[in-house]
Amino acid sequence: MTPLFDIQLRNTSLFEKIQPYLISLTITDEPGLKSDKLDLVLADQNLDIPQIGDLLKISLGYKETGLCDMGTFSIDGYALSHNEMRITAHAADFLEDFKNPKSRSFENTSLGNIVQTIANEHNVVARISSELSNINFTTIHQTSESDLHFLTRLGQQFNILIKPAGNCLVATPAGHGQATSGSQLPEITLTPDSTINWSLQFSKKEQVPSVVAKGYDTDNAEEFFESVGEEDFSNGNIGYSLRGLYPTREAAKIAAKAVYEKLTQKAYTFTAEIPGNPNVLAESNLKLSGFRQGIPTAWIISRSTHSLTSVGYKTSLEALVPGDYQTEFSDLA
Repeated sequence: MTPLFDIQLRNTSLFEKIQPYLISLTITDEPGLKSDKLDLVLADQNLDIPQIGDLLKISLGYKETGLCDMGTFSIDGYALSHNEMRITAHAADFLEDFKNPKSRSFENTSLGNIVQTIANEHNVVARISSELSNINFTTIHQTSESDLHFLTRLGQQFNILIKPAGNCLVATPAGHGQATSGSQLPEITLTPDSTINWSLQFSKKEQVPSVVAKGYDTDNAEEFFESVGEEDFSNGNIGYSLRGLYPTREAAKIAAKAVYEKLTQKAYTFTAEIPGNPNVLAESNLKLSGFRQGIPTAWIISRSTHSLTSVGYKTSLEALVPGDYQTEFSDLA
């Protein structure tokens, strides 16, 4: 098949202008709040210098099957040499005021309601998993931090992927295979014959007896401890202790469980290079079929890279087993 791409600037295709000078076009797709990246290298024949902040809409695919929308990217830099122009850009996912610091408190509410409130404030559509309504707060403070930082902190604390994209704010437990639009991503199936090359790495993670999270009950004016692990260390004196105070026992239990799983899970990492496939995206479910015995079959893609050059179109991917993926973004600090 014949690889094909398109780049649009202000709803105008730049394909005819750029195609003769294209050296490489690389898109790196990341999960959660990590910003997707674009790297575009052109043979410079006095091409127009790009404007910082211009939005480029990128599509990839094949002449025979059509193009897939890979996202819109905001130009944040360029480099010129005697024969090349390199343009770098990041996904245009965040409204500017999403990064403005603010201070406030949320009282007697759930994580789902907090995400909904912030989505409403930024005039975007909230796509929220029902599980978030079970994470409740008596009081939680947002102190001199942006909505972006606040949501990142909550996502790390409770193992939730929260990602603004376009006109949506998606919040879902890590590894649910959902696109930023809230729709289900297609499952990707690989066999050994469908890869150019692949590898599997395995390492055993640290063993800890327990993880303890501490909280403070404002109604009764007393501390409490929640422990997750092989033994009950809910007195808070033994085990791996999390920093900070949690508002409820349920919230403390969820945070302790997420960190305990991150510390104790067996760590598998699968990588592969395949013929270009624009449907391979971070957070997609991956199924391995026909590989040697002992290799897990169910995975979640943690990163994908799409590279189009004069040689052809290839996709590289990294994937984790669901247990590892669901705890990969927890903040242990």
